Amino acid sequence: MKARIVLSVIMFAVLLLVACIAFAQQARQDPDALVRFQNALKQDGFDVTPGLAGFANLPEQWCAGTVDNALYANNEPYVQVEVPKSAQEPRQRSTEFQLRPDEAVVLIGLTPPPARYFSYGPYLWSRVYPDGTTRVPFATLGDAVNIATVNTIGPAPFNAPVAVIFTPDKTTEARIRAALHRAGYPAAIINTVVFPASMLNLLNHGNNETADQLKIVLRNAIWDDPDAGGRYITDIAKNLHVFRVTPHTPATANSFPAPRLRIRGTGQTEMDLSNKLGELRSGIIAANPGLHATDIVTMPMCYEGYDLIQRGLELCGDSRDAFYVGAGLPEYDSSNQIRLADGEFLMVYGVNHVAAGKATYMNTNFYASEKAKLTLGTIDDRNFTDKGTADPYLKAGDPDADVMYAYKISRNCAGAANCKQLSAPEGCTRLTLDSSTLLGVFTRIYLEPETKIGPAMPEILYDRVIKFSPSSP
Repeated sequence: MKARIVLSVIMFAVLLLVACIAFAQQARQDPDALVRFQNALKQDGFDVTPGLAGFANLPEQWCAGTVDNALYANNEPYVQVEVPKSAQEPRQRSTEFQLRPDEAVVLIGLTPPPARYFSYGPYLWSRVYPDGTTRVPFATLGDAVNIATVNTIGPAPFNAPVAVIFTPDKTTEARIRAALHRAGYPAAIINTVVFPASMLNLLNHGNNETADQLKIVLRNAIWDDPDAGGRYITDIAKNLHVFRVTPHTPATANSFPAPRLRIRGTGQTEMDLSNKLGELRSGIIAANPGLHATDIVTMPMCYEGYDLIQRGLELCGDSRDAFYVGAGLPEYDSSNQIRLADGEFLMVYGVNHVAAGKATYMNTNFYASEKAKLTLGTIDDRNFTDKGTADPYLKAGDPDADVMYAYKISRNCAGAANCKQLSAPEGCTRLTLDSSTLLGVFTRIYLEPETKIGPAMPEILYDRVIKFSPSSP
């Protein structure tokens, strides 16, 4: 009897998996589902206005002169959501938009191909503060839907059907879910992200000039197959469909409360490696005799969006899925000015947070930080794995060497191992990299596996930087 029950459960699970796979395949081939979804909402009294998903390669745009700066963009293109201004103005689309308390923005499509990280995040872009100034916090409004939390179907969260509802309102969200169900989309792929009405200035009659500007950003990092990742981003308008959903008649607000946040931290810290970090520093200095070593202080940056919003700090572009450490970025660090004259170089070193179990991926970007805010080079945890980058600076056979790293950063590596040579993006003539260029260092530490959120500040040993210069006469 028990055997038959177990067999029945297994058969049901297999049939469910087959059905999920069949739907995933059908979702790629059935544009009629999108039409059914829109018709279901229209029959329920909504205007449905298509938007557009597009990718933003900020370094490329800065080099072309179409943006003022590259906003310290990471080394992968971002996907941004262009939302129609309103149902009455469908052709005016923008990546910064205002929203009524009863409206929603809905994304329907496929998740990215295999990668180390992806997410769908809600942001407050700009706000008119009580003193009358307009500031641009570019700050998170709670948690993103990420690679570890996304609702979808299939054996992995990649190339899988997904629907994401961004809304302040419970009733609107429930009606959109019902329309998705009527169109044939299973509940298992639906995700809800709350724009918290209790802390936002949403659109109401007469406040068009002062309502908050919102933003939706999709991040990704470290494709398994860079070509597949590139195709997904290039074809993002086909892979992800965007709709602004508006009740014909303004509805009585039924707002979601501000959602609970995922809790950072496990209690397990990297502090057991503090003295090892000191040994690594000593070994790096000893390996560069005759050069003058200057420690450059790194510090946490842009830790939590709610803090940034309350203080009115601008243009952080934070993520609750990450912990950021940096130096030499003038907006966040006034204590360091980093330049590299001929013969000078940096050594960045610290804990490989992925090997230590505190991150899903980490990388460090090096920026022209004064005006361009343009990446000049990137290293990530793949540069450290199996290369023993810390071995030359620690005692032979040190058991902690595999969770440490050290990497040289220079304007001229001259063939040196474990060295990143800085350069402007290929074909970028707008920037001349020389000894006068102000440089910034920005380390991103993403997604602690156990918590599915960025690591907690007190549990991380900050990545460090030493500048080496020829000794003074």
